[in-house]
Amino acid sequence: MPKTQEILNGLQTIVDNHSFIAIIWHIFFYLLIIALVANWRPSNKVLGTLICLPVISVAVLAWSSGNPFNGILFTILAILILIFGLRASGLPVSFSTWPFVAIGILMIVFGLVYPHFIKANAIFEYLYASPVGLIPCPTLSVVIGIVLLFNAFNSPAISLSLVIFGLFYGLFGVLKLGVMLDLFLVIGSISLLIKHFLFNRTM
Repeated sequence: MPKTQEILNGLQTIVDNHSFIAIIWHIFFYLLIIALVANWRPSNKVLGTLICLPVISVAVLAWSSGNPFNGILFTILAILILIFGLRASGLPVSFSTWPFVAIGILMIVFGLVYPHFIKANAIFEYLYASPVGLIPCPTLSVVIGIVLLFNAFNSPAISLSLVIFGLFYGLFGVLKLGVMLDLFLVIGSISLLIKHFLFNRTM
């Protein structure tokens, strides 16, 4: 296991060297949000498949930066989400109950403005420069937020996969890397776990 500072330096290098990719991912998510606000309702299958794209991005950047640990884990997660997403129903997505909608929105906002690793000269820069799609925690925050918002696409398998990865990376960020902001990811993951159990109880 690399030392804490080595891990942080590796993540910082990814963020510094791929800021343009972060901007692209922000545009992607903002367009997705605009489309959803405009009442576009994709199927569970379509949206469940789409959310694997930023996960793939994190995996590719991890491999290319010499971080096989994150590369392997995010490759596995991308495959799981793709498989379970393709198995999701073709019905339009539906909103969760309001507590999970609220937490989901907060998780999405948190991931899109995630301030760690960013050297911003103005506050508005966080709106397009946070490392979503580049490194694990902000990416998982946005993806978990979307899953919370849209009733987990009625896929317990997607929920459980993201709970496991979200808790691992959230706790790793807080306890190993000392990034206290990642407590938000832990909270979001626990919220998704609660939703997972509530969904199974009503089945």
